[in-house]
Amino acid sequence: MLERLIESFSAAALFRSPPDFSFRPSLTHCPHCNRKLKVLKTYDREPATLHLGRFIAHVTVLHCPHCPEAPSFHSEELAALVGQHCRFGYDVMVHAGEAVLRRCRTAAETVLELAGRNVEISESEVRDLVARFVVRLGIAHAEAAPRLREHMHMAGGYILHLDSTCKGGSDHLLTGIDEISGFVLLNAKVASESGPLVSAFLRDLVKRFGPPIAVSCDMSAGILAAAAEVLPHTPVFICHFHFLRDLGKDLMAEDYAVIRDRLRHHGLKAELRRMQRELRDVVQADAEAVAQLLQRVEERNADAEAEVPYRALLGGFVTSILEAECEGDGCGFPFDRPHLLFFRQAQRVLSSAEALHCCAPMQPPERKLYGRLLDALRPMCSDRALIRAADALEDKTGVFDRLRVAMRIAQPQARKGLNDDGDDVPIATIERDVNRFCHELREDRTLVRRDEYRGMLAQIEKYREKLFADPIQIKLPGGVRIIQPQRTNNILERFFRRLNRQGCKRTGQRPTANFIDNMLPDTPLVANLDNPDYLEFLLDGCENLTQRLARVDRELVEATIEDFRKPKTGMTRKVRAAFRARPTALQIALFILRRTA
Repeated sequence: MLERLIESFSAAALFRSPPDFSFRPSLTHCPHCNRKLKVLKTYDREPATLHLGRFIAHVTVLHCPHCPEAPSFHSEELAALVGQHCRFGYDVMVHAGEAVLRRCRTAAETVLELAGRNVEISESEVRDLVARFVVRLGIAHAEAAPRLREHMHMAGGYILHLDSTCKGGSDHLLTGIDEISGFVLLNAKVASESGPLVSAFLRDLVKRFGPPIAVSCDMSAGILAAAAEVLPHTPVFICHFHFLRDLGKDLMAEDYAVIRDRLRHHGLKAELRRMQRELRDVVQADAEAVAQLLQRVEERNADAEAEVPYRALLGGFVTSILEAECEGDGCGFPFDRPHLLFFRQAQRVLSSAEALHCCAPMQPPERKLYGRLLDALRPMCSDRALIRAADALEDKTGVFDRLRVAMRIAQPQARKGLNDDGDDVPIATIERDVNRFCHELREDRTLVRRDEYRGMLAQIEKYREKLFADPIQIKLPGGVRIIQPQRTNNILERFFRRLNRQGCKRTGQRPTANFIDNMLPDTPLVANLDNPDYLEFLLDGCENLTQRLARVDRELVEATIEDFRKPKTGMTRKVRAAFRARPTALQIALFILRRTA
């Protein structure tokens, strides 16, 4: 037996056939009338757990025939291993939940893992166990709310970061996270970010954890309205990144749309990619010669004699136009303007190619290739509407970039992308520089007359209180603690990106609307399991997560799962199928018309 155990590293390998165990209640006398309990029934079950694999349980149920309701008593030991009417133990459920949601395993991979533990299970059963794991975790989280609330209160309170995510036409997954502890506090599936729905979410959160000391969010009108309604005396901090992004879109979206539409009209990229493919072998063969030419250009050594690889040089010009769009900071529009970069690089290449085509001593086939590039670039680069929009956009870009520098976030050439939390600078310093920027803009008589710049100044004044709120002072037993909430909502943005990455790893596909619609609302709570402090409060004296989730009320779990699996339309599958049938739909219409006639 020891040899078999060592070979398989599994206790289940000790048994050639499922072992037998007897389970009886620990009580022998009725706790109500103190009379001896009688046997109500006996039956066999074949559950499976991780530590034994599949086994046979001989179950004895006792009852008291003398009490009015004849209460029955079941084995507490078996109830701690596996739920009533369930085939798999709680440890199998936890293993499946953690494998899929924490280690990003697919259902098929989880089936193979459990098969190695002598647990035979199907992929659909794995998915069902994962759903039950999430539901039980959500109920245990709600039961741990008083302990979590006390912990956050002792730390001075919590700063609520609030946001939602969606995919296409899916529901919104609304999530609240505490900045100080990092706990995911509450989640809900809502139809939209409307004020009433977010207000209901906030009331539930305040009921569980008390009011936050501050709220950080983006510029969603529904979230701001709900925060003003439910938490009228709580300071609200606007994410500086979202504020700048919305401000830049209002300023530059019109001109940028013209550039994008005109570039699409000319359709230059297809021709450039075709030329890039044709010149690929030449560029690779003459890569060293091109590198030497670039070195001479940097050294300004025009006297050195060497053969110029005109074809490879043309391939470099074409590639530079196509790759110009990648020169941004990774923050997206309006911080990055890839279409403008593409157009400006095309203009520079056009002037260089024209000079070479006119004066350089190249062979006829090479001159023909350069002429082909010129014919492709000239219509786009001479487009007057495109040139006007590009010039106007560059003027606005200069003003917008000055504001980015003043706010110390998503600055030009910072290359931090969406993870830019901003420089660690006092809010007073940022406010002073923004005030200087506003003053300079008002002093510029040319710009201040234009509606877009007046709108920019009005937006800054409208959200000034939420952008430059003072740090929060909290009185603690040991003294006063000063907290400056983060200037961005990156906590939630990174959290949602993590959910998307995990979905990609499990499925190998980009998350779609079904990814959010089919997700249980409490799924984000799994992220809390990586926090040791959270686990201590969640377990509530239990040795591990399996024991804690086994204590959750089974009826509450079943009711939650049944509610989630109700048809989204409110109609059963049979009724929906009837509406899709044309004769049935026509019969309904005729029936109503006859009644109204």
